Amino acid sequence: MLKHILYATDLGLYGPYVLNQVARLSASTGAKVDILHVIEPMGVFAESIIDTYIDDGRKAYLREQGMAQVLDSIKRQVCDTLESDYQQDISNLVLGEVLVELGKPAETIIEQAKIRNADLIVLGSHGQHAYRGGLMGSVVTKVLQMSPIPIYMIPMVNLNSLSRS
Repeated sequence: MLKHILYATDLGLYGPYVLNQVARLSASTGAKVDILHVIEPMGVFAESIIDTYIDDGRKAYLREQGMAQVLDSIKRQVCDTLESDYQQDISNLVLGEVLVELGKPAETIIEQAKIRNADLIVLGSHGQHAYRGGLMGSVVTKVLQMSPIPIYMIPMVNLNSLSRS
């Protein structure tokens, strides 16, 4: 029986379509849905700029408290967007937590699904870079390869399929 869903989103163009599908799944099963957005760590270039142009005291603050503030701000924006733009969809699901985590997306999705005892992970087949082609995006490919938890992948063939009906 499906009781707990982890919906992983990149908050991209396909997000509303996938959220609509998650809401339908939740409504039909009564499963609680946690929504997860993963922020990738800064790359080497960004780290080198920080190391070069920011003094040690401010670097320590940025690394210790600044990122937590950024994650909290993103979480507030996600919650506000859900409440204002997707009220119909979220009213059809049993909303658990909205999570914003820092890490490698595929690994973080699987880790959070395990921590939350999710019965199912829901992902779109492509993220924000769907225009690059390929059958599936890199994150969903990695999650499919590594996850011990079942995956519900929602295919996104083209933008014309984004009907909210």
